[in-house]
Amino acid sequence: MRVRAGLLRITIGTSLVRCLVGFGRSRVRTAIQRCALLGVLAVAPCPALAAGGQDWSVVTGETIGGGATSIHVQAAWPGISLSVLHGSSPSFDFGGIFTYNYNYEGDVRASFPGIKVQGYLKGTLLKSARYNLGVWFAPGMLAYFLGQNFCTPIVIGTYTPEVTVQGVVNSCTGIGGTQYGVTLPTGLVFGVTVSDKVKLALNLDVPFFVTFGDYGTPTIPILFGGGVEYFLDRSTALTFTLRTGPMIFTKYGTDFTFQALLGFAYKF
Repeated sequence: MRVRAGLLRITIGTSLVRCLVGFGRSRVRTAIQRCALLGVLAVAPCPALAAGGQDWSVVTGETIGGGATSIHVQAAWPGISLSVLHGSSPSFDFGGIFTYNYNYEGDVRASFPGIKVQGYLKGTLLKSARYNLGVWFAPGMLAYFLGQNFCTPIVIGTYTPEVTVQGVVNSCTGIGGTQYGVTLPTGLVFGVTVSDKVKLALNLDVPFFVTFGDYGTPTIPILFGGGVEYFLDRSTALTFTLRTGPMIFTKYGTDFTFQALLGFAYKF
């Protein structure tokens, strides 16, 4: 009886192990198959996905098309903006952007408001049924309002056994005033048409700008991110963009910048 019980335990244990191994292999096999399917969908030309899709974009490397005009409103962090673009040809857009920021270029440590007025140029370098690559350039002017500079007079002195020297100096807090500058941002954007309603973007942006005055400096942000565009119909889209990376102040060190914007685009 003891031998049979032992054999029964061994048989049950072996069966359980085989069952678990089989279940694990099944899960792994299923996961591999799904990953392979996603990989094929991501890299395959797959014209069927792009067929019937929208032929314009404000987020990817595509343009809005020759003769068309678009309005794109974005808001969240670090501010709000209004862009107007006109397609001069199937692969080139031009227009302008007005931006009000309540944070200094998305710098997480600088909460100074400001405005920017920029031109906007965008061109498609490469385009297929599913993929595209574009470049953009948006030169313009900026102004940030650095608050009020508060100064308090302080009496200081130097004392020696023979001479006493006293004077008054101002101790100031804050930067104060308005900082003006020139902005020369540029970037590359790689776009993917996922379906007839969804487009994705991967971005590398260098929104370089130079500020003037006592605290002015050339500044080189290097931002990575992406975006998604969801089309409600052939002329309307909802957008979301995200950028993050270091902002290098050539005289003062490096800060971290973060930008996340929800948007609405309309083409007419």
